Amino acid sequence: MAQGTRIGVIAPHLDGEYYGRLLPFIHDAVRERQSQLFAVQVADEYLGITALEEPIAFELVDAWILILPSASASFLELLGNSDKPFVCVGFQSPYPNGHSVLVENRGSMKAAVNHLVDHGHKAIAFVGNTEQYDLHQRYLGYRDALEQNGLPFDERLLVLTNDNLLEGGVYGAEKLLQSGGAFTAVVAGTDLNALGVIDCLQTRGYSVPGDYAVIGFDDIHQAAVNYPSLTTVRQPFEAMGREAVRRVFELLDGKRLNETEVLIPAQFIVRSSCACAERTQFASAEEFDHYLQNLSQLRLSLHNITINNYQMTRGLIIATKEEKIHISDLFWNLSHWGCLALWETDDEGHRHLVVRQVFSKKGDPLPPEGKKYQLHDFPPIDFLPPETRPGGKDVVILHPVKSELQNWGYIALAGPLDSLNNFVANDLSRHSFTILAVALERELLFHQIRSIAEKLEIVSRTTNDGIWDWDLETNKIDWNIRAHKILSGSTADLSNAPRSFLKLVHREDRQAVRTAFGKSRRKEHPIQLEFRIRGLDEQYIWVFLAGDIVWDDKGNATRIIGSLTDITEKKANEARITQLAYQDALTGLPNRLLFKDQLKNAMEDRLRDGKKLAVMMIDLDRFKIVNDTLGHQTGDLLLQHAARALKECVGENDIIARLGGDEFIVLLSPIEGVEDVRRVADRMLRLLKQPFILEGQEFYLSASIGACMYPCDGTDVDSLIRFADLAMYHTKENGGNRLGIYTPALSSKRVERFNMENGLRYALERNELTLNFQPQVSLVTGKVYGAETLLRWNSPDGTTIQPGEFIPLAEETGLIVPIGQWVLEQACVECKRWIHAGMPSLVISVNISALQFQQDDFPEIVRNVLRNTGIEPFNLCLEITEHTAVQNLEHSIRMLGELVSIGVKIAIDDFGIGQSSLLWLKKLPVHIVKIDPSFILNMIEDSDDDAIAKAVIEMSHSLGLSVTAEGVETERQLERLQQLQCDRIQGFFTGRPMTSDQFIAYFLEISSWMNE
Repeated sequence: MAQGTRIGVIAPHLDGEYYGRLLPFIHDAVRERQSQLFAVQVADEYLGITALEEPIAFELVDAWILILPSASASFLELLGNSDKPFVCVGFQSPYPNGHSVLVENRGSMKAAVNHLVDHGHKAIAFVGNTEQYDLHQRYLGYRDALEQNGLPFDERLLVLTNDNLLEGGVYGAEKLLQSGGAFTAVVAGTDLNALGVIDCLQTRGYSVPGDYAVIGFDDIHQAAVNYPSLTTVRQPFEAMGREAVRRVFELLDGKRLNETEVLIPAQFIVRSSCACAERTQFASAEEFDHYLQNLSQLRLSLHNITINNYQMTRGLIIATKEEKIHISDLFWNLSHWGCLALWETDDEGHRHLVVRQVFSKKGDPLPPEGKKYQLHDFPPIDFLPPETRPGGKDVVILHPVKSELQNWGYIALAGPLDSLNNFVANDLSRHSFTILAVALERELLFHQIRSIAEKLEIVSRTTNDGIWDWDLETNKIDWNIRAHKILSGSTADLSNAPRSFLKLVHREDRQAVRTAFGKSRRKEHPIQLEFRIRGLDEQYIWVFLAGDIVWDDKGNATRIIGSLTDITEKKANEARITQLAYQDALTGLPNRLLFKDQLKNAMEDRLRDGKKLAVMMIDLDRFKIVNDTLGHQTGDLLLQHAARALKECVGENDIIARLGGDEFIVLLSPIEGVEDVRRVADRMLRLLKQPFILEGQEFYLSASIGACMYPCDGTDVDSLIRFADLAMYHTKENGGNRLGIYTPALSSKRVERFNMENGLRYALERNELTLNFQPQVSLVTGKVYGAETLLRWNSPDGTTIQPGEFIPLAEETGLIVPIGQWVLEQACVECKRWIHAGMPSLVISVNISALQFQQDDFPEIVRNVLRNTGIEPFNLCLEITEHTAVQNLEHSIRMLGELVSIGVKIAIDDFGIGQSSLLWLKKLPVHIVKIDPSFILNMIEDSDDDAIAKAVIEMSHSLGLSVTAEGVETERQLERLQQLQCDRIQGFFTGRPMTSDQFIAYFLEISSWMNE
């Protein structure tokens, strides 16, 4: 037997009816083998953390016990690739040859349902959450019993809950009563669900077991003392814990175990909720003593919770008096030794856990503050208290310290297990972990605020801007020295009264100033405006004034603080820049911006008088040859000559502008018709044909001219310019040196685009859109993980239009929003079909467009779709592109945080083709990175692509993200991705896009093949 070893236990929590009852048996079995227990608590409901993401203490621990799926995919892969044995408790090992200790959930639930059938019940409902392995097995046992007794399955009598608690049971009972399905008995996935069902039924006036019989599962302490007492199945916690430890030590000793899975029998406990016995009857004196003991322990546990809450509140009050909170003020319960280590990066870029706080209530040695540790070597073994050594009564508890702001590090605690933790979740150190993370955030923000305050003090002393502070309670304004200097021409008239300043403002700007200060009294409306103020010699200067309100804790405005800047020179420069911005520097003609403004004004005039105007686009023929042969200086002279010649051809009310290069544009307004355009064009062509001499050399010019009319050809500025340009290019393509008039035939491509857009608008109504699904396969288990939803458009002419042709158009026109909504709903409907077909854990992936992602109510849309289709959040994965994720990081963090809180998975699609990095993705709450197919295509032949794929996988795993490789088409690619420890693949090698029915058949075929 391996003695003196370290056994690690990873669990979501270390207390409560499940974990709190299982852990002491594991600890006892480890102590009996003179070994040491490390318990890692990983769950944080507030942050949505459910699994251990980092290999904490990995080199220190010799073997691991995983209670429920509490380790991330990357941690499991690390275990699978190491020589460290591990045993899964309550769920199947993800590896074919892995070891699991499981409860006989399926057969036990089947026996419970058969018991109800023996009582004459035919309409039996099931209420529970089937997401976990053992709970899903219980559901299957329910279905087995119905089939064995020839009872039909009624979907109305199945209620899937979001939790295993009382709330889930209440929800399930309400759903059953509302469904219209007749039922006489209920089996629940857990005792708490069952107790919730009983509470709801009794609240509605029903009798249990008189009107309805109820059976639970787990035999928690409350089951025996409830009214009525609950018939249930007793979990074999001691057998589970001892069997897990026994198998771990046999694996450590090198023994080969014949069975990879061990099913531990559970005991059916008959009480009164199934109508087998009256509430006051007990089978034996021992059972009555057990009942009284449960009552006593529950009473003591609740008493301790009250005391613990008081002590925690008192400790928090003491701790928050200081600038920093010390862990000794938080972890006041049974833990007598603690060490907090935070992540820090040294000058060379290496990341370490650095000890920052320690405590010991017994005077045990402590690691020095500032000492560095690698993640896999923490906690400091040499400093652990004697009681934690092999065979000792204490355990070492490890917990990540995380907040919404960042991953801070880890805390290690030492102490005995609380004997009352197996009655209720009363280990209030959970709250201490949360308080510690928030305290670290507060400390960081405090230092940032102090630094900002110091910087503001320096800025106030050294800036060239004036600083002003308006005390709203005294109605006085303080001006600093720089402000007085800016206003030096009016200092005699300036006082601390607000009215004295307003008198200095230009009469035309006073109302704007009053309005700005009025708006500022409403939150989120800072003051920012430019206006004129009286300066020296009664001259006015331009100033920029900015400010914002300081609010008290009651929401009242107390002060307005801001700055004052002299921008007179800036305004003068802006005027010069504006002139340059609207004028072509070479020819002196208006440029594109000014032309568009004047065209818009002319269109408004023509709209009023009903007359026409024309836009002419002019491009000098073969001008590039002149530039290339004679140089740009000669070319510029030619452009100036052409500008003068063209200007002679238009009237005083007409506009000619240079767009750039050798392109000019003309506005003729008003005109009677196209003959006016032809007349002007003929003059232009004649003048350009006349020879002119530059530097002793004779030149001839010609031009291609295109024209369109308002309002017959277009009714907006951009359309008129575009149509004139189209006509000009048509003329140039046909030899040039003439005028071309726009006709709709020239816009054939635009017409095609319009037809596609129009057809796309009706595609949903005509049921022309269909969905295909491409399988995603796990490389770890070989099982089908899920499928990506792919959209197809079957047009009325019988052709199938690929997404690459119509999706860009849908995004440009905004049609992607209703289409994306339809895709999301239909994909979830199909996923529901898969669940009914026996595939409850599959994940359906749906691509989300940038427009959908920008909708503020998109999380609520997702909630409604999940609610309406009846699938669980964990069945849905939303994919957004890398570009969408990083283009507005603040919006993405907020939006993805809301979606993650719903429970759906988030994948980053097409990763690698953008300019972002995985370090950016660290800030985003995502779960999956999808490598773009372009890197997979040539990864076998191209070492660069292979290196990119390898880097993405390794960095993703280091961030706790799983990786899906897209576009896998060959076996060699699959094998290489297995070597790189990629999590999942998708591509033609494992399955082409297929219909929903084909996917169901595909799944069943793969499952059948794996079970052979």
